[in-house]
Amino acid sequence: MNYSNKNKIYIYCFSTKDYLFLKKLPNNIIPIILGDLVSSNTFLKETNGKNISNLNKYYAEMTGIYWVLKNKIKYHKEDDWVGVCHYRRLWLNSVSKPKKNVSNIFSKLLINENSFFTNHESILVDPIFLKRETIFEQFINNHGKEIFDFLHKILEVDEYADFKNYLNMREFSPCNMFITKPNIFINYCDKVFPLLNKILEECLKRNLCIDKNIKLPAFFIERYTPYWFIKNSKVGYLSYGVFNNFFISNLTNILLNPLKLPFSSSFFPTKLDI
Repeated sequence: MNYSNKNKIYIYCFSTKDYLFLKKLPNNIIPIILGDLVSSNTFLKETNGKNISNLNKYYAEMTGIYWVLKNKIKYHKEDDWVGVCHYRRLWLNSVSKPKKNVSNIFSKLLINENSFFTNHESILVDPIFLKRETIFEQFINNHGKEIFDFLHKILEVDEYADFKNYLNMREFSPCNMFITKPNIFINYCDKVFPLLNKILEECLKRNLCIDKNIKLPAFFIERYTPYWFIKNSKVGYLSYGVFNNFFISNLTNILLNPLKLPFSSSFFPTKLDI
């Protein structure tokens, strides 16, 4: 990767498979293959370099963030923007509501720094708005409340109280996706990975990481991540594109580049009401 990119925005895109469409992304979107299911070296792999890929089944995309921290962040300049995304979710260059138009999603991908960035230190995805639940209620209704039985032993008293107040809100930015400066990226990781390790230890003791909750530590951090960035940096929001199976299908990508098809920009429902 050329770290002299004049745009200074580098987005690491996590995937567990080496989809062909990843080759068609702009150069500033850098695919990283998580886990050990892919043998080829077409893209960067988290198993090459310092990694915690053995914890991917519990930490999901967080093992990719750890890999960037340990293997790439040192190459970035202090005024770079460094972010993460998923193969199905790519950053867009504005806040967008779902709508049909003739433009394509490729033209809306975030590739350049613009005036929006001068007013912020970190970027999160446009929040999910919860109609019937608080963040806390939404989490326990989907993942259970057991993790909160020991959270007070892990977080400091003041932070625990503050985080509980945050969980009583009705919106949060999902997916553990963010864009920020290298120093803030490092500070986030310095806080989150010791927290993740303690949560995993307690979850394994209680046999909580099973079935649909095998990624329980990652599900929890998905709620903690926006809290941390809001508390520790000046946050702005952008939308992300959501791709269906047609977009990522290798068969489709052999024949054409679906990212550049007309009307593809209708596939980014970011303002969600649940």
